[in-house]
Amino acid sequence: MSIDQRLIRITERLQEAVKVCYEADSAPIDSNESYPYAVGWSRSAMNAAVDNLTRIVKEYQSITLSN
Repeated sequence: MSIDQRLIRITERLQEAVKVCYEADSAPIDSNESYPYAVGWSRSAMNAAVDNLTRIVKEYQSITLSN
């Protein structure tokens, strides 16, 4: 997968996490749209974004440093 595609995927996942947070407002506690669900989803999306962005930066640095 290209860096562009990976960055687009990261952005999409973060946008989905924001959407889940907005939809959590007033949802029943036991639903898949509750605050605890939104927190878990968002935390997962943010952790994955950090991991993926860190890998992309390292790959980019290895490309630019080798030139």
